[in-house]
Amino acid sequence: MIAFLLCKVAFCSVLLLHPVHETYSEIEWNQDSRCCEVAMRIHVLDEQWMRRSIEADIDSGWELDYLRKHVVYDRSEAKTAELTSSDGKPRYTGKPIRWVGRKVEGAYAWWFYEVDCKDGRPPKTVFSNLLFDRESNYHHQFVLLGQKSDTGKDPSTVLSQQHPEKPLKLAVGKEE
Repeated sequence: MIAFLLCKVAFCSVLLLHPVHETYSEIEWNQDSRCCEVAMRIHVLDEQWMRRSIEADIDSGWELDYLRKHVVYDRSEAKTAELTSSDGKPRYTGKPIRWVGRKVEGAYAWWFYEVDCKDGRPPKTVFSNLLFDRESNYHHQFVLLGQKSDTGKDPSTVLSQQHPEKPLKLAVGKEE
């Protein structure tokens, strides 16, 4: 009986300690500024891994460059040699990303940034290969705020290594 209880405790402990490999992002179209405002939640251990993987100092402002290399809105493959990374992998271009800031809440860091949409239209797609080199089972959930699905909930899309790019269906409000 004691062996059975110990096995149950050990099994439950494994389930509780199993790491969750996911980022969670809330994205909202701001009609006035003509940009998408994004809040991305990342586990601080993953954030530390990202910083160490590029050998950046803590306060060096590394986040924006890292983000621009791994998360792209309305992606297109760069055609010029200077936009190819040193490891020979293609870099992608897309709508510009502007860093807003960072906030730590417990085990998570929130990254705040804006996607600049000079054409006045929100991005149609999002691509992310963020943290796939750390864990191939990583998932990136994007929740579209201010939109409602048939169920009344904010619609979302999930990116994975198998599906790193998906459409975004952000509605543009009426012009005033």
